[in-house]
Amino acid sequence: MSSRKRKSYDISFKIKAVRSAEQDSKEAAAREYGVDAKRIRVWCSQKEQLLALRDDGKSKRKRMQGAGRKPSDTEMEDNLFDWVVELRDRHLRVSRQMTRTQAKALSGNDEFKASRGWLDRFMKRHSLSLRRKTTVCQTVPSDSIPKLVSFILHLRSLRIRHQYATNCIYAMDETPCWMDMPSSTTIAPTGSRSVALKTSGHEKDHFSVVLSARADGTKLKPFIVFKGKGTRLIKALQQIPGVVVRFSANGWLNDTLTIEYLRTIIGSFSFSKRLLVWDAYRCHTSVSTRAEMTKLKLHTAVVPGGCTRFIQAPDVVWNSSFKAHLRSLYDTWLADTSNHEFTKGGRLKPASRSLLCNWVKKSWETVSTDIIKESFVNCAITTATDGSDDDRIHCFKQGQPCEEGRCVLADQMKAFETSPLTDRDDPFSSDEDMEETENNEICIDQDSDVSDVSSSSGDDDHACP
Repeated sequence: MSSRKRKSYDISFKIKAVRSAEQDSKEAAAREYGVDAKRIRVWCSQKEQLLALRDDGKSKRKRMQGAGRKPSDTEMEDNLFDWVVELRDRHLRVSRQMTRTQAKALSGNDEFKASRGWLDRFMKRHSLSLRRKTTVCQTVPSDSIPKLVSFILHLRSLRIRHQYATNCIYAMDETPCWMDMPSSTTIAPTGSRSVALKTSGHEKDHFSVVLSARADGTKLKPFIVFKGKGTRLIKALQQIPGVVVRFSANGWLNDTLTIEYLRTIIGSFSFSKRLLVWDAYRCHTSVSTRAEMTKLKLHTAVVPGGCTRFIQAPDVVWNSSFKAHLRSLYDTWLADTSNHEFTKGGRLKPASRSLLCNWVKKSWETVSTDIIKESFVNCAITTATDGSDDDRIHCFKQGQPCEEGRCVLADQMKAFETSPLTDRDDPFSSDEDMEETENNEICIDQDSDVSDVSSSSGDDDHACP
């Protein structure tokens, strides 16, 4: 039996039907407007309300005040709304995921899913909205596609010549994280003139996290660099399992820490040939780093300057998922005042470094192995060397900024397949990615006269078998 589709009518339609019924009869109005007589009688009884809504400029509205399906748990929704208002009064961020989690906790009903659709309706019922700041689009440099194609061909040349196993192909990236991580969005009452977000006042205090993984999906320990000497903290932080912690004068990698990263995370010993894909940041392409790579017998493929956002696996895939979970943990901590510490002046202290390390570890664990594997394919690191699955390269897909690169790569693959492979240096090994340098060093203080502090401990458990 076919189900009858329900129809809805706006205020202006109902008023016209009521006037027709008053002039003739309800049955005649029902025939004229294609509705049943019972509905006409109901609208006639609501005439004053309909006219009031029309006078308020709501003639296109389809529901009367209070009509529609009622919430199944009004008490829970009232408590949830109070919770949102309380957090916003304290200028704390309220995310959609936080709200859904709190709704489940308040409900006490195991069958209540707090779905996205439910959240949308809850926000509409209580005049809440998600406030978001705008972003500015970036243009693609004219030399990006030639650089990307050259990088991909260099990768394929290395892979054909050295036949790396997937567990011996690495990708890495260092990304800045912040002691305070306020998001650009929060749930707040619709029409709020100002949307303030409370923090501990350390939004500009950063630390660096180096994420590394193999093409087979294996995730390596995060390498975390805090700013300062770390004299009092380093021993305690080194006891945290699953992470490697170091300190530097500016909270970022330098030549010394890059060499230590290679030894402790990538590993200094291997029976097999290995390949590391990373960007052209200054300390990756320095003389001392290249000398260390030679000692470790570790080949590199340097992502050309200005192209990391298109072809570097961490930038394209890992970092967004990692940072979203890291921010979620920060939001939860900020909303729970029972875990806060304060200065003598009453100011909120930022999360401790040990807590930040645990957040980094948990956030990295949430990035799935399948996502890691797929990112190596999406960024052309492990695509077929004959070009048979080049349609999987993300930046060359239709609608992407560099979609024209697909045809350029296909043309150059013809010459690549016929010409003999030659041993040649990485075409971008002497590059310095100015975009990457600016992004990194925009948060570095001018205190390079402070000596770097690093601890020398070997950890070869990540060496390639």
